[in-house]
Amino acid sequence: MNSNSSAMKYAEALFGIGKSTGKLTVFQSNADDFLRILSGSKELMTSLSHPNIRRSSRKAILDEVLKKCSYDHVFENFLRLVVERGRISCYPKIVSCFIGLRDEADGRLRGVVYVAAPLSPVQREKLRRRVHEKMKCEVLLEERIDPSLIGGLRLEIDGRVFDGSVKRHLERMRESMNNLK
Repeated sequence: MNSNSSAMKYAEALFGIGKSTGKLTVFQSNADDFLRILSGSKELMTSLSHPNIRRSSRKAILDEVLKKCSYDHVFENFLRLVVERGRISCYPKIVSCFIGLRDEADGRLRGVVYVAAPLSPVQREKLRRRVHEKMKCEVLLEERIDPSLIGGLRLEIDGRVFDGSVKRHLERMRESMNNLK
């Protein structure tokens, strides 16, 4: 089984349990926090995933980490299962799939807005409203700075690209001028 399908299976299991128990928000909060912990410690990731470290030792290491966290008991058991089955290296993808399942269930999309300079709060809200009207659902936008755009913005949502950047307008003008030759 490849890591993507494996990650999706774990995410679906966590999502199903979270939905049936009403703990989706709790699970996502716990998952995000544990992802921050793992991302911040290469040593922890190595010790929880290295095949030369005995399963019982990996479990003990995880239990020590969990003592310092105040996670839901069911979520802790989920993490123990992931570590026991040697899938902790898939954990970032599991979290990503879990978030995707939540977004889909809530009728929400995620996207990225590329801008040459940071948006002001007023611009951000105006963009959020316009995208909501266009997409007919809530869209959570991550803002990324790309000075090469010169001005304007480029949106990527649900596999679609909306490019209103100055850079793209200049490229179109250049293409039009080349076609006149």
